[in-house]
Amino acid sequence: MQLNADNIEAYALGCAILSAGGGGDPAIGLVMAGHAIAGHGPVPVIDAADLDPDALVMPCGLIGSPTVAQERIWSGAEGAQLVRSVAGLRDTPVGVLMCYEIAGVNGLLPVLWAARLGLPLLDADGMGRAFPEMQQQAMHVAGVPASPVVLTDGRGNVIVVAAADNLAAERLARSSAASLGGTCAGALYTMTGRVARTATITGSVTGAVRVGAAMLARTGAWPAALADETGGRVLLEGRITEIERYTGAGFTRGHAVVEGSRGSQRRRLRLELQNEVLAALEDGEVVATVPDIISVLGLVNGRPVGTERLQYGQRVAVVVVPAPEVWRSEQGLRVVGPRSFGYDLDYAGPGGGDRHDMCEAADADL
Repeated sequence: MQLNADNIEAYALGCAILSAGGGGDPAIGLVMAGHAIAGHGPVPVIDAADLDPDALVMPCGLIGSPTVAQERIWSGAEGAQLVRSVAGLRDTPVGVLMCYEIAGVNGLLPVLWAARLGLPLLDADGMGRAFPEMQQQAMHVAGVPASPVVLTDGRGNVIVVAAADNLAAERLARSSAASLGGTCAGALYTMTGRVARTATITGSVTGAVRVGAAMLARTGAWPAALADETGGRVLLEGRITEIERYTGAGFTRGHAVVEGSRGSQRRRLRLELQNEVLAALEDGEVVATVPDIISVLGLVNGRPVGTERLQYGQRVAVVVVPAPEVWRSEQGLRVVGPRSFGYDLDYAGPGGGDRHDMCEAADADL
């Protein structure tokens, strides 16, 4: 498979849907990736099973504030700087790039860099959706060290972080990103093809293309198209009747309420926000939680709506998509389950969850 002019829009749409409302707006990334493909040719996408076991795989993407990234035009030279630095540290050339996060803008920037460098992209990623922290990756669960983490602003400034563990790597890299303007390009969890075959979430790139293509092909039936393609569920279609957002501890937090109806029955769905949409509750019942992907689609154009762009009165559909299998395991839930984000809730599972008191579960200061 290749990422080319014919499928890059579908791929970007799939990345936006997998972001669960976070991950940064992929619009600028789509333009830049498309321009790079037009100028340098399509990007080959390699199946993990076909990887040279000794090839050096470099997961990469944006590190820092997605909001700041929307105001910055990337030069495209960041990828070359990352590749040079990683090759020097590992004393071997980088053979394959990989999105460390398939969602949002982080699904597009590695395409830009791969096109300019003439390198292939691995059909895999570390998250299968958007998560806010760098230890929330399949490679971390598999025991792969994040360090050395290489950060660059693409202007010749490079910071290398060698941390004691992956939690420390997250903390140190994020504070270092602040010194590079609040957002930067980063490479982490560098590994061989042999390790990547089992330590990553495979099929991410081709999966995003399929999701986006299914949405583009079914104009006006977007929620059903997404649910059908992913084995997901349409939770509700309606209007946003309540929205609250605030910034605290580095996250955009708050909630939104969507009201709709099924026949003569009025329904009210509350969405808990923490950069991404992390939980959905109806009449006190937890019907969906992280790590499953809770996507809010605009009913005017079928495009996903980020948590920072939810507005009172918007007509939306809420669709839940099952998480990759690694996150539904006991070990995965310890890393990315509801409790890892401060919610006193169990993972609802693909079919929904148990009833909880709305005051305790939804209205508490989480």
